[in-house]
Amino acid sequence: MKPSTFMRAWSGLFTIGGTAVCLFLIFQGFQFSSAYSILYIGAGVIFLPIMSYLTVWGLPGFWPGKVLFSIYPGENGTVVSKKISIKLSDIQDIDLERNRYTLYNNVAVKTTSRKKYVIKTYNVLNDFTFYERIDQFVYPYMNPEAKKTWDHKVSNHNLLKSLKFERKHGL
Repeated sequence: MKPSTFMRAWSGLFTIGGTAVCLFLIFQGFQFSSAYSILYIGAGVIFLPIMSYLTVWGLPGFWPGKVLFSIYPGENGTVVSKKISIKLSDIQDIDLERNRYTLYNNVAVKTTSRKKYVIKTYNVLNDFTFYERIDQFVYPYMNPEAKKTWDHKVSNHNLLKSLKFERKHGL
């Protein structure tokens, strides 16, 4: 799964642009040419660390040609990222989860052996594409319990309902 160009541009615009706006506000505030100069400085100083933090965490997602993870379908198929390899038949649950410290979505994979693996996506993976690819390439090779969990998740997911997602595999 490669990052979406749109998501990469959107994330870059938000993080890098937000950092630039904070620096601009601080610069404009220190010129004291407006009655709002103190507000400019305050907003810039408050939001600069946040935007800088998000920019630093998201930088690895901006590299061109980056592959977040690969899915090799089949009876002995695997999900492979830079650091981990998980057999498709061992997957108990797979979903996008938001990391509360970086505010970025990560792919969380729980296995039948109760281990949890996290694959970083740096918010450059489109949610709809993720669900579509998992449904198409991973779902057929999941164990029956994981299939029930996935069916429930897909049928109750508001984003997929609003986008009128049609499954290749019946419920």
